Amino acid sequence: MTDRQTIEADFWRELREIEAEAMGWQPLGDGAWLHAGDPEAQTVTVVGLPDLMLSGQAVLLVGY
Repeated sequence: MTDRQTIEADFWRELREIEAEAMGWQPLGDGAWLHAGDPEAQTVTVVGLPDLMLSGQAVLLVGY
């Protein structure tokens, strides 16, 4: 990967992270995020992409 490709890949990764945080996602580690829309939730939905339709639920986002 060239320097330009690395810079562009980093840019897009950081943009996705900013978008996720703006929707209320909490970073847990590399590629893992938690959205605790319902702190009393009995279950956690595991997803691969953040989705506003899941607001109000406890959601674990992995691989993002």
